[in-house]
Amino acid sequence: MSKKHRERAKKQKAQQRNLMYGATLIIGLLIIGGLYWVNANGGLGSETFQDIHGMSYTLDGELYVATHYGLRIYDGKWSNPDIPVNDYMGYSGTEDGFYSSGHPGAGSNLINPLGLVRSTDYGETVQTIDFSGQSDFHIMGASYSNTDVVYVYNAIPNAKMQVGMYYTLDSGSTWQGVEAVGIFAQPYGLAVHPTQENIVAVATGGGGAYLSTDYGENFQRISAAPATSVTFDPNDENVLYFGYQAVSIYTLDDSAIQDISVPDMDSNEAILYIASDPNSERIAIATSQWDVYTWDGTQGSQWRVLADKGSTS
Repeated sequence: MSKKHRERAKKQKAQQRNLMYGATLIIGLLIIGGLYWVNANGGLGSETFQDIHGMSYTLDGELYVATHYGLRIYDGKWSNPDIPVNDYMGYSGTEDGFYSSGHPGAGSNLINPLGLVRSTDYGETVQTIDFSGQSDFHIMGASYSNTDVVYVYNAIPNAKMQVGMYYTLDSGSTWQGVEAVGIFAQPYGLAVHPTQENIVAVATGGGGAYLSTDYGENFQRISAAPATSVTFDPNDENVLYFGYQAVSIYTLDDSAIQDISVPDMDSNEAILYIASDPNSERIAIATSQWDVYTWDGTQGSQWRVLADKGSTS
């Protein structure tokens, strides 16, 4: 490698390291701010969310929401499943369960932090994949249908990773680091195509939304508007959703973007997660103030409130 290329690679690694530490700080501030909001307002009733760390639809159309105190399910009504309680960070749903990171709940025999874990029965059992006691991945994504494929942004070096972006095609047995050339803004979210392992998208705060078709080696900016969330549609593999205070629908084959308005938000509120139903046009969004809405995808339809400031009652 020439001196020029070495210097370029070194500069890119330094930029990625700064981005990752910045992203970790911002996500931490969101969590702390959310907990402060609950304490300052004296709680919201008997059934509330304690933060939201991700959400996804199952093949049966149930909406799973990862919270500070375990999973919640919406299937016409909210329920608190009788399964082990863990603080899932970086939660990413698949057609048979989910991948996640985070922290073990009270009474768990899992090690803190969780590293990378997987469940193929929607949380009834949890398998440790790697990095147990080493890493807490806040920014990660798994392919919905190609369920061996996971991408992560690593913020702090561990036994196998430096700071930067990595992916696995075999459920965590081996990992490949990538350059992520083209991303120069703080990352907030990451999504993997439901069937094509080489396609990955990243949402950034001030830099917009980015798309890669070469396993994350190079990214192209598809929107300059701020983006705090991103997800692919498992029902239509040609569609990518991203958003900040609106939801944008990006069509992969022609790069067309359609903006969908959402319920009014406070000036400091943002969409943190978007979930797409694999069986319909329905999507759900969760905001930084723990509001959860669903939309059936039809022209002129209204958003329906599922949770208001974390309250499901």
